[in-house]
Amino acid sequence: MSKLSPRRIDYLIAVFKCSKGKGYARQCEIIEELGIAKPTASLMIKKLREEGYLEIRERRIFLDKKGEKMIEEALWKHGVLENAFVKLGLSSREACEISWRILDRVPSKIVERIWRNIGMPDRCPCGYLLPTGDREDILNFEVCKASDSLRRYGSDRSKSD
Repeated sequence: MSKLSPRRIDYLIAVFKCSKGKGYARQCEIIEELGIAKPTASLMIKKLREEGYLEIRERRIFLDKKGEKMIEEALWKHGVLENAFVKLGLSSREACEISWRILDRVPSKIVERIWRNIGMPDRCPCGYLLPTGDREDILNFEVCKASDSLRRYGSDRSKSD
């Protein structure tokens, strides 16, 4: 995964979740999803747009190709790690929470080795398909529901970049 801070990943996941059904998110939805102030959201959305992860048109926020790729990788890594933790005896909820928290720290090559060693699962323990790079629209995928009770996956981390 690219060198994105956990906070930036939080925002991309929020844009992804808020885009479901209509293909774009609004700033007010992201604010509600993350429980943050408007100036904070405005600043990070601007940074992510400047970095090529988001596109903004007519007050609508879209994931750019780079953002879609980052979401695809995050969902895949999360699903693989979650599967591995469940196989090691953690509950789905524990596995989900820990997977989100370490996602940015585990290199993709390591996650790929884990994936191969646990039988190359194509779904997370909650039953959602994992992106593999050869499926169509990233918006057809879901963020694991076990994480819904978390405000955001990095809730115990520093909010700074």
